Amino acid sequence: MKLKKSVKAVLAVVLLAAAGASGFAVYKKIEADRIAEEKRLEEERRTETLFLKSSELQVELQGRGEETENITLPRGTELTVRIKPLEGEEEGYRLVHYNEQEYLLTDEDLCSDISEAASEKEGYTCLPSVLYENSTGPEISGMIDKKNHVEILGYGTILPDGTVDRYLIRCDEREGYVRSEYIVRNEEDIPDTVDAIHYEREDRWGGGDAYTLDYPDLEKGNFPDNPMPVEVRALYLNKVSAKYIDEYINIANNSGINTFVIDMKESDGAAYESPVIKEYNPASYEQAYCTFDEYRESVQKAKDAGIYVVGRIVTFKDDYYAVDHPENALTSYASGGLFRLAGAYWPSPYQRKVWEYNVKLGIEGIEEIGFNEIQFDYIRFPDNIYYYQDDINFQNSENETMAQAINRFLLYARDEFHSRNAYLSCDVFGETSNEYVCAYGQYWPMMSNIADVMSAMPYPDHFETHAYGIAQPVWQVPGQLLRVWGMYVMARQEETRNPANVRTWLQGYDSVKEPFVSYDVNKIIEQIEGLYDAGLTGGYIVWNSPAEVWRYYSYIPAFTERITE
Repeated sequence: MKLKKSVKAVLAVVLLAAAGASGFAVYKKIEADRIAEEKRLEEERRTETLFLKSSELQVELQGRGEETENITLPRGTELTVRIKPLEGEEEGYRLVHYNEQEYLLTDEDLCSDISEAASEKEGYTCLPSVLYENSTGPEISGMIDKKNHVEILGYGTILPDGTVDRYLIRCDEREGYVRSEYIVRNEEDIPDTVDAIHYEREDRWGGGDAYTLDYPDLEKGNFPDNPMPVEVRALYLNKVSAKYIDEYINIANNSGINTFVIDMKESDGAAYESPVIKEYNPASYEQAYCTFDEYRESVQKAKDAGIYVVGRIVTFKDDYYAVDHPENALTSYASGGLFRLAGAYWPSPYQRKVWEYNVKLGIEGIEEIGFNEIQFDYIRFPDNIYYYQDDINFQNSENETMAQAINRFLLYARDEFHSRNAYLSCDVFGETSNEYVCAYGQYWPMMSNIADVMSAMPYPDHFETHAYGIAQPVWQVPGQLLRVWGMYVMARQEETRNPANVRTWLQGYDSVKEPFVSYDVNKIIEQIEGLYDAGLTGGYIVWNSPAEVWRYYSYIPAFTERITE
């Protein structure tokens, strides 16, 4: 009996052991299946970060399921994408998660590197375009003419709206970066709204040379964080004046003056120890009147007093630059040396390194000194140059006309300054009020189209004695002269669809030819009245080359006259 019980016990243990082994095997299989399923699910849920890719600015995402509508996003948008492609009816698509919704995209719409998000491969230049050396800086490597076919190799930065800032292009074996706004996809996309001025030089300028000036309808600068006064009432301060800024601020505090135009560089040297001038023109740097810190502190003091500050750069008349870089200056075929005209040496407006130097100085003025606006003076070829042109090597490597060179330089400067929320102004001769392109390359409608401000210099003693048929010597009746002159300017302004503001230079010195006239406060008032009566109410700048404090003090009553609301 006992033996039977023992056998039963043994059998029970054996049976339990067998059952345990079987159960453990079952458990192991279940656990293995569970782990495999988790890995499978984990693999299906695994995602990566990709970017929308397209040759178009926007990409449409297909909503997954009836409740999710399609959406459109800019290319370059960062997305969470399931690594394992969907199966079945959605094969060939990737599952995209965006704002807690699911969408479908193909691999062609996605890329892992943001530098591949813009996939266009070719285009055409819609305007003559600066060829930049790199994707961000203002350095120039060349020029691409209008309507050139370009191969797109890449780009600098893709912006939140899907546009890019600059394309890396190849054209005629040249490579470099071009601003994207100057590239269109197809040749027929070049706008038909481009204004074209066909000009044939009159016989008095040598005759027969005809060319076309093309320019588009460009937007003016409008920067809320850098508002320009509606009516500018300005004093000119030369490079010495920066050390005596308190005197000029006192004048402004006691009058309607709201702006200073301050020299950054003159033809006879730098106003301050500028790093850009030191790099490009050491000879000019050696003539600097102020240290960098002294100059910047003076400008900041004016800004702290509520004064709008404009940095003035004498551009294509520069003795020291020409001496340092004769390869970029006007030279004589006869002597091989620098060509001296109007008592100065002239860097060539055709040379891109000259452009680059002056624009980089303007950028320094904006970013490091704090100027609201950069003003280019001597933005032209020498006057009377046609009498000497056969002996001058202009260094015209791009085979441009004078007006084309000035036009393209301004466009380059505008782009660089506007991208830094600052304005561009340019000084022009009073002669530009006429209909023709001036012999030194200035043409009012073209320049007004690009610049934010046009500052003409109709100094009464620079006119012919009886200009416009005025009976008296015109510098004796400056108000009458500027009233008539201003009407011509208004006509030129109408030739541009989006013209610049007009801010005119006033003669703030005694006349230099007979009959000699003292330009006292009454003569300043006469000039202001003449301009405003002609409709030129954008303001004025008083030109007095020594920036004489005593004279400016004497003009204070004029600065409170005719202030517009």
